[in-house]
Amino acid sequence: MSRWIELNPHGRASDLPDAIRRQTSPGVFAFSFVHDDLEIDNPTLDVSGRYFVSPREYGFAIRGFQSGRTAWARDFGNGTMLVVNPEGMSHVLSPKVAARTLFVAPNGDVLYDSAQPRRAQRYVPELVEVRLTLSATFDLHGETPEGARTVLMRMLDAALMAGAPTGETDAVLTEHRFETSTVLAAEPPSTTDTDFSQLLGL
Repeated sequence: MSRWIELNPHGRASDLPDAIRRQTSPGVFAFSFVHDDLEIDNPTLDVSGRYFVSPREYGFAIRGFQSGRTAWARDFGNGTMLVVNPEGMSHVLSPKVAARTLFVAPNGDVLYDSAQPRRAQRYVPELVEVRLTLSATFDLHGETPEGARTVLMRMLDAALMAGAPTGETDAVLTEHRFETSTVLAAEPPSTTDTDFSQLLGL
């Protein structure tokens, strides 16, 4: 496996967010990150996925590597994402040719390379749809009920994007969607309930 080692290593911040690791096929993983509440897997396209942009728009900077290679690079807690031309030698990109995206572990090992051909899909997925009804009660502390609903949906979305802890299950979430959401006023505790402690003389 090829390695990418910086010629002049720089200090890595300790509080960086992790890139999102997603299984795209059995044993094959890709990496993405969140930008303005949207998941980005191609740093050369705008958030609509239609127009070419510089990776600089997503916080990438140019770095030099062994063999005179240069790349757009951005650090994450679990590694570094690189964007290069199809030959893997330069940060100079063209809107006419798809760029190459890599994700490199802190030790230089390449964990993902978009140029690697995907293995033949012999695996037939066994899909099941799971529906879950969830009720959550918020103490608003001055926030609006609609704000509470938005926060809950973002919390759930973030948890689903993160996936299950490593080694907990082989099942892979392929997609999710929110079908309905309703905000209901919580009923105050009833004052007609019997206080059995008084009847018992406690």
